[in-house]
Amino acid sequence: MYEIALIFSVASFLWIGFAYVRSPLFSVFHPLTFYLAFHGVVFVFRPVVVYLMDYRLIYQVYQFTPSMSDRVSALVATNIGMLVFVTACWWFGNAPMQFKTDRVALGEREMLKPTFWWMVVLLTPIGIYSLYDVWNTAVSTGGAYSNMIRDYRTGRAYNEGTSGYLVEAQLMLAGIAAILAWLMRFRLVALVPIALFAIYRAGLGGRGPFITALITVGLFYLYDRKRKNLPIWLLAIAPILLVVFTAVGDDRGASIRRALSDDQSSEVFGPKREERFMEGMDFANLEFMEYLVYVVPQRSGTYGYFNGVAQLFTEPVPRSIWPEKPIGAPFERINMFDYGLPLGMTRSLPGEGWFSLGWLGVIIWCGFWGWALGVIYRRFAEGEQSAFQVAAYLVFLPVLIVAFRDGQIVTVFRQCLFYLAPVVLWHFAARGVGVPPLAKIRAILAAKANAKPTGELAALNGTGPADWNDVPPAVRRRRLALQKPAGPAA
Repeated sequence: MYEIALIFSVASFLWIGFAYVRSPLFSVFHPLTFYLAFHGVVFVFRPVVVYLMDYRLIYQVYQFTPSMSDRVSALVATNIGMLVFVTACWWFGNAPMQFKTDRVALGEREMLKPTFWWMVVLLTPIGIYSLYDVWNTAVSTGGAYSNMIRDYRTGRAYNEGTSGYLVEAQLMLAGIAAILAWLMRFRLVALVPIALFAIYRAGLGGRGPFITALITVGLFYLYDRKRKNLPIWLLAIAPILLVVFTAVGDDRGASIRRALSDDQSSEVFGPKREERFMEGMDFANLEFMEYLVYVVPQRSGTYGYFNGVAQLFTEPVPRSIWPEKPIGAPFERINMFDYGLPLGMTRSLPGEGWFSLGWLGVIIWCGFWGWALGVIYRRFAEGEQSAFQVAAYLVFLPVLIVAFRDGQIVTVFRQCLFYLAPVVLWHFAARGVGVPPLAKIRAILAAKANAKPTGELAALNGTGPADWNDVPPAVRRRRLALQKPAGPAA
């Protein structure tokens, strides 16, 4: 029975994937690409490896044994989740990717560069201090997040003795570095910040942020070059990236810390069991799903009823202000640690749906995410694609890798709060000094083309009435870029 479900899982993924790749919708900028890549790795390819190699490590660690019915239900539920997500995201995001970079859009970027540097000056020191503080903690204690305390009743970790905002502020550096590379047209010197961030984040043992940063800068590059798909040569270096990803996880960045500083933290680790290919927790979402089916509602007797959404309202409050803040979602009805030892478990989209309301929950939750991401993508693809829209969307898109794996909407909030902070501040700074929106710039230039001079056109040129004299000269110079001929984007 399980073999039939596994064959059906592979066949349905290949069928949906082939239809998507053949459609005009296919591009690396569509959320469908990210979800199908995630689903294909953790719910299609790895389950085949697990079946052939008979992996049982997760079952031993979690101290549970799923029945054949549990295993089949988990596999079928993940495929239903994929089908619902694809249907909703395809329907509401049915718009081929368009690149709307022209002379006016390039001119807008030039106008925005001065305010970008103001934002860099304000936020970069905060991000560097955060990275420095966590790095020193890792070097001195052997753990980058020794301030994280695990509640052994619920298995959840939380910050103790420091602010989570300070710890995560370093994530702002990823967005800043990626946007910098884009604005500087990917000159080698402009790639140094993103490379340094990736190296130091890898040295902290956390792979999500540095992978997200590299994917972000890659998306900016493809957008700048007006390419919808990945270059073929990337497949050649994929094995190298997998080796780096695995190595960072094996020693939690200790090798990199030793290379960059006087770190002896690796000595605190005892012998580690040798794991086989993809045997560990990094890609074990199917076993996590089986554990959810094993517990909910068979042993818990109830569902979560989407209670995790309520965490959006408690998450922003610092624990220093609210010492009794719930660990995880408030009013949690189910403690997964009552039935095993699911350390490090992530639920994934279909898993969160199952936890919340079983089969119906999978349909609701995956459908909601497909609808939301389809709408966001369509607004971007069919919108004007101003510099802020491009920056916000391309910084947001790689966050989905973690969000799909975690399955909880609070993950998106937690990540985007820092990744998108530079874009938000940059936007307000630009509006504060009078840089007009892209649509308004186009309207002003259209008025000029129709020989209808306006005061706004004069202001755009930096030669307007006296009330525009306070605009910084650097901004006026950037605005003049719109009046100069510009060649097509590379």
